[in-house]
Amino acid sequence: MKNIIKSISLLFVLALTVSCDSDSSEDLGYAAQEESGWVQFLTTNDAVIGVFQGATGTIDLDVNIQVPTTSSDLTINYALQSVSGADPSAVFSNSGAVVAPAGKTSYAGPDNGTGFDYSYLSMISLDLADLEGTTLTEPMVFDVVLTGTSSSDVTAGLTGETFPVTQRIVINPSLGAFVGTYSVDEIFTDGTNAGLQLAVAFGESYQVELSLIEGDTTASTMLISNSTGFDTYYLEGTVMTFYLDGTLDIDDSYNLNIPYVGGFNYHFVDTTSYDYTTGVITASGDFGSPNNFGPYQTTFTKQ
Repeated sequence: MKNIIKSISLLFVLALTVSCDSDSSEDLGYAAQEESGWVQFLTTNDAVIGVFQGATGTIDLDVNIQVPTTSSDLTINYALQSVSGADPSAVFSNSGAVVAPAGKTSYAGPDNGTGFDYSYLSMISLDLADLEGTTLTEPMVFDVVLTGTSSSDVTAGLTGETFPVTQRIVINPSLGAFVGTYSVDEIFTDGTNAGLQLAVAFGESYQVELSLIEGDTTASTMLISNSTGFDTYYLEGTVMTFYLDGTLDIDDSYNLNIPYVGGFNYHFVDTTSYDYTTGVITASGDFGSPNNFGPYQTTFTKQ
């Protein structure tokens, strides 16, 4: 009896082993021939991709094709959907479709552990040169949305899943709006020195000029120069780098966001802002080394 039970158990194990091997092979073979799936944007993309008008080059969005192989070219359709500001469809010359050639796709990408070489064979490109001749007075915010493909078996995203099919794009107006001459209002905002101004304390006067930096392909930086006939506020060659979220960095090439101010002390800049409408730029933080004289704020106002 025991021998019969052992034999039955052994047959069951052998059958299970053969069955698993068979299923695994069939699944692998089936997967290699499957021509259904979906397309999506990369999950590693930033939530918002943006530039300042005047930047050169293209904004490139790789489309991940989650289909092992295609026997014919696959057209991927997309739309530029305006959120606010100028209509992107009136600015960019995109056709609304890109074609991925037949063959292996990005399904064998870096995350599946196959070790196969791969490439993202479909890319949506927005040519920033298309912005020439367009005047932006506010950010142009829009979404690039994958809407479908030429195959009914390959969808944009997958129902019930969160695969990204929408990518937010922001084009900020040109920093050319900030080129010009600025008055410098500076003051201690709190503490024992609240209300004190360096210009008054030292009998000085400050005024600065902001200019675009030639050759900056990002169009996001400006050079600060002290106006002729005025005292030195920032060291010559100080650069402001602007960001899409309305903040900026101040770099005098020695310490980022710790500029040397008025030839007197280091300003630890913690909070910054800029405003296209008012032409006002602010920088706040402790006036702190070698001695901390308390919270201090600089306000540049365009004349």
